[in-house]
Amino acid sequence: MKRTLSLLLVLFTLLGFSYQWETWPGFFKPMQNLAMGGTYVTMAEGIESLLLNPALFVPDGAVGVNLNMSENVVTIAPKLFELLKNPDKVTQLASDTEFLSAVQGVHSYGLELYGGYGTNVMWASVGGLAAFQSELFWNLSLMSLDEVELGAWTSYFGMFGGSLKLMKDLTVGLSAGFGMSGTIIPATDTSYPATINVMDEDSLNSVLPDVSKLFSYVDTPFFVFNVGALYRWNDLSLGVVFHYNSNNVLINAPSQVLSAGVSYDLKILKLAFEVEDILNTQKSFYRKMNLGLETDFGFLKLYAGLHAGWLTGGLKLDVPFFNVAFSTYVVDFSPNAGLMGERKYTLSLSARF
Repeated sequence: MKRTLSLLLVLFTLLGFSYQWETWPGFFKPMQNLAMGGTYVTMAEGIESLLLNPALFVPDGAVGVNLNMSENVVTIAPKLFELLKNPDKVTQLASDTEFLSAVQGVHSYGLELYGGYGTNVMWASVGGLAAFQSELFWNLSLMSLDEVELGAWTSYFGMFGGSLKLMKDLTVGLSAGFGMSGTIIPATDTSYPATINVMDEDSLNSVLPDVSKLFSYVDTPFFVFNVGALYRWNDLSLGVVFHYNSNNVLINAPSQVLSAGVSYDLKILKLAFEVEDILNTQKSFYRKMNLGLETDFGFLKLYAGLHAGWLTGGLKLDVPFFNVAFSTYVVDFSPNAGLMGERKYTLSLSARF
């Protein structure tokens, strides 16, 4: 009996900590999609739809920045800035109880910069997008300071694609691109994230990059491909999209994501339901399920949703040529919903033309 319980505990732990990354090189969700429970198959907008479902692409231009932060950023950020000024303080942080309490658990901070433009060419809508991504990740437990997980990666890429209406109610889309990516931490290993002992300065230094050669670590080429379809019947939309990345550095293997969704426009309210990453047999159905709501007051849009059982929400101030948006959402790193979620916030600034 004791042996059986031990085996079940080990299996549960492996499931809980086999990370399911929700952002990787060549793929990220804009603020409004994160706020709507992660739905995007029938809800993607603007030039960003080339990343998500190109069947939704309509000609426009945009430049934007998304800053993704963990909820304890107010406590963590000042102390990390002190560490950047004086790296020798790393051992002091290891005994700073306020800092350790704030950073405990799973955290990630990300920056996304993008810009693109589209136009009509005969019967098709075509456009291009360029983007830069970077993210810092860690997982820390006060009970295991000798086994802290730490990682950082960066990528840049360009995509070209568009949409074509095959029939009155059916639109298909295709986008493809090429980019470069790499892990900054660990700087010399292929396993992401790195496991270190924060009580040992040498352990930390062994995975940190040489700042003078920082972008030399971004040396892994990848090809990204998206194909999608959207069927609209009055106010009902049905969609499906397939995303492929030839070399995802976070898992050191290709990424394939097939998602399907449905949405309904009630004029004052849009409702969306999606099943994301259908082909992933590790994830439970509840983990794959996303729900989203959107209401539009003209200059102000409000969002709410449910992602793998976690509540999400946000708002966007939409004025001519410029948008300011804020969202709260949860990244779930486990294949089972509710086991390993990280509450995050996104501040998004964009200009459209």
